[in-house]
Amino acid sequence: MIKYKLNFKRDVDIDEPGVLILNLPGGWKFNHDPFSVCHTCAYDSMKELRDDIKHSVEPCDCEECKEMILKNN
Repeated sequence: MIKYKLNFKRDVDIDEPGVLILNLPGGWKFNHDPFSVCHTCAYDSMKELRDDIKHSVEPCDCEECKEMILKNN
């Protein structure tokens, strides 16, 4: 199985002190809600972000991801 690898400079924005925003690149989504596709999530700590990556990020084949992948290739 393919695993997402964090690229901090590309994928993480610091919204305000202590808030990390993870913007997954094309081809990846969070599995928090099985009824919607989510590519962005906020965290209070780097530990929380890394733990969530291990358990909640999976491949995505939604139209938005397909377009993003085609655009970047």
